[in-house]
Amino acid sequence: MSSSSEPIIIGVLALQGAFAEHIAYLTHCLPSSSTSSLTAIPIRSPTELASCSALVIPGGESTVIQSVADRTPGMLATLQAFVRDPEKAVWGTCAGMILMAEEEGVGGGKVIPGRERQRGWGGIEGLKVWRNLYGNQLESFEAPLVIPDLSNPTEPFPAIFIRAPAVHSLHPRKLEDHTASSSASSSAPTLSASSITSPAQLPTPASTPPRLASPSSSSRVPVIALATLPAEYQPPPPPSDSHLGAPTVEDLGKVMLRQGKKMVTSFHPELSGDVRVHRYWVEKCVLGEK
Repeated sequence: MSSSSEPIIIGVLALQGAFAEHIAYLTHCLPSSSTSSLTAIPIRSPTELASCSALVIPGGESTVIQSVADRTPGMLATLQAFVRDPEKAVWGTCAGMILMAEEEGVGGGKVIPGRERQRGWGGIEGLKVWRNLYGNQLESFEAPLVIPDLSNPTEPFPAIFIRAPAVHSLHPRKLEDHTASSSASSSAPTLSASSITSPAQLPTPASTPPRLASPSSSSRVPVIALATLPAEYQPPPPPSDSHLGAPTVEDLGKVMLRQGKKMVTSFHPELSGDVRVHRYWVEKCVLGEK
């Protein structure tokens, strides 16, 4: 863990998507996280990213985020290197989860003739994801999620899913499951796109990618399943004839994963009104608290 004399800068990739909400949540939870000096800033250039010890890749449109990064000189390669560095804490939410998949680990979504399929940035070894498996914008929903490793774990986390990706499979099978055997149940209503907003209690601050290097030493670190959706909310499996191969059905409901300092969530904690997931990532992944 860093000492109080060493400032820690958390970058939030601000090329597109819900970056302002993440900055607001991080700002809200940082003071109680540690005596270390922490700050959260928007990131739009390689120079800004170079100042950071950690990075959040927000929800939004993964193809747009990648396209803007590719058009920003030096940005895409710098992001890929940062994401794959085992010493850097990185968290991808929704679209960010897609980008954290292995390079050839992204399936689903709209296929545009003549355009190369999307590639992941290799943040979590063996992670394959299927885009939009939970449905379109009008099929967005909220579900009560039991996350045992959070503070006050008996209180379900209000997880919001918007055109969310799902875990297609995890290979190799080095998986620890921290999820509870029973999940909270409720009749959570489907939310329309217009009803999903940033919570009022938290202020809101106003080409072909290069091939990635071989996996880092994170390959010796197991992937931990931190949260699994109740069965009634889990999506049907994607087709088995894609370039990803057959899905692993028991992985489909895993919506929060961690490998070392890397973490992904297929839902949007930054829209929940609950900062516990942000606080968990800061304490465990950024600061390395036990």
